Order: sequence, then structure tokens, then C-alpha cells
Amino acid sequence: MACLPTRRSVLQGIAACGLLALAPAQARTQSLNIFFDFESAELSGAAMELADAIAGEIMPGGRVLLIGHADTAEAQPERISYTRGNAVLTHFLRKQVLSKVRFDVVTGGTSSPLVRTGPNTREARNRRVEIVLG
Repeated sequence: MACLPTRRSVLQGIAACGLLALAPAQARTQSLNIFFDFESAELSGAAMELADAIAGEIMPGGRVLLIGHADTAEAQPERISYTRGNAVLTHFLRKQVLSKVRFDVVTGGTSSPLVRTGPNTREARNRRVEIVLG
């Protein structure tokens, strides 16, 4: 009999490959990241696959916080980070099963980088939407 992987083990495997950052924030919350290209709020094919995997972890009737982030080299970081959050929200809302989930989108701009950099520095790990499942 074959052992099937759980959604959690798939997400942890993806995180181990550096494609998705997993970091438990509290005992009942989970924080995940989807990364973006420079000056882009468009989900790549790989980002859509990650979002689909994350959507499977969202509990019906749950709450999800989407926090958009930007790096210091991007023009209008507050705007691009909010647009990124809304891009992930739009992708999630295409799934009927998530219609009863409460989503909040906020902008983090450049205030909470994963990697501290100087001004006007491109850093791919700072261009992300942090998804907090609670």
C-alpha cells in the first residue's frame, strides 16, 4: 500500500526547496509566502501552483490575512505591495470553496523585509505576499 503525502508535507517539501517560506507565527497561525518578480504583481505559473496548494490549507469559514511587501528598489512600494496582495486574493476567490473565508489585504511596503537591504536595492525575497492563516 502506497503512502500518500499530506498537504502539510507537500508544503514543507516546497519550503525546503526554497520556493515557499514557512514560519509558524503562533500556535494556531501559519505564515506562508508567495514571491513576485521585480515591479510585478502578476502571479507566475509556479506562484499559482503554490497558491492552489495553500488554498487547500485554508479552513472553511477561516480568516486569512494577505500582507503585500516590496523591495526598496521598486517604484511606489506601497502601491505594488497592495496590488500583489489583491492579486493573491483574486486568485483565491476564483475557488468556490473559499467563498466563505474572510480575507483582509494590507500593505507592508518595505517595512518588514525578510532580508535587510539599503535603499534602492533589489532583493527578490522581499517581493512577496505573506499569507497568514489563522
